[in-house]
Amino acid sequence: MDKNVKVAVLIISVVVVLTLGYYISGNQLPSKDSSDGVDYSTVTCTLETEPGFTHANAWTGWSVRELVDNRMMEFSDFLEFVPKVSLSEGTSSGYLHAENWPAEMGILPECTLAGSAVFFENNDIARGMYYPVVAGNRGEIKRQDIELPAGNVYFAHYVIPTKNTTWEVTENLANSNGTDFLMSGGISERRRTELTGACTCPIEAVIAQLDEAIKAEGFEERILDKKPTENEYFRPLSAKLYRRGGDYLYVEFSEVKGMDLVRVLMIMGDEETVKAYAEAFTAGSIGEG
Repeated sequence: MDKNVKVAVLIISVVVVLTLGYYISGNQLPSKDSSDGVDYSTVTCTLETEPGFTHANAWTGWSVRELVDNRMMEFSDFLEFVPKVSLSEGTSSGYLHAENWPAEMGILPECTLAGSAVFFENNDIARGMYYPVVAGNRGEIKRQDIELPAGNVYFAHYVIPTKNTTWEVTENLANSNGTDFLMSGGISERRRTELTGACTCPIEAVIAQLDEAIKAEGFEERILDKKPTENEYFRPLSAKLYRRGGDYLYVEFSEVKGMDLVRVLMIMGDEETVKAYAEAFTAGSIGEG
């Protein structure tokens, strides 16, 4: 046999052996129908912590600290949206309800360590602000006095831990189920919980399973006109827009840089409202430096 032919046969044999070995080891090569070739539908995703912990719907504020290199690093997803309010006349164009709508719809992301969900009724232009603290720093994202269109919106944001380490969750527990913004939503208690733990599955599985749950509720994925891009503090992992009749749903997962956390953003309402709130409160950068 010619020497070159022998070499070619040897190379092909090695490739075949490696490929078979890859499959035998339990892995799969990427398929045309999947970005990574992995079926996450049967993967069990749960938040395992010691002690056991279930976060509150901390709609009046929450933050998470992680023990990193013997010091605590903080993530606070500070945001707000406020309707038109006249204290002198005692009028408000909006009302904020504490409502765990993702859980009620069966589309709550698995493994959430902290977060909140609300329903914002608003019949006039509102103002918004997003100014997060990431790894203890305030930085690139300083969105203030954002104009938001009139319209009702369902809003939720959470964090998911991706590493088994020590966490401290701080939650403001409200003494009411909502506010008309004429009076502040009072806080009955500030609860601090220290624990260790993480999600039992990779974040890709959480993303895939949430996508399946959303589609099972009758939503269809739509083209997203503007996609968030990476910035100083966040790296977007997934951003999708869904539609079911007149309802639009935006879902975004973003890695929190410098910490073992993933931020999840969920917004539901009509098309104009959802897109405006998504652009205002995305972790990524849209039209920013």
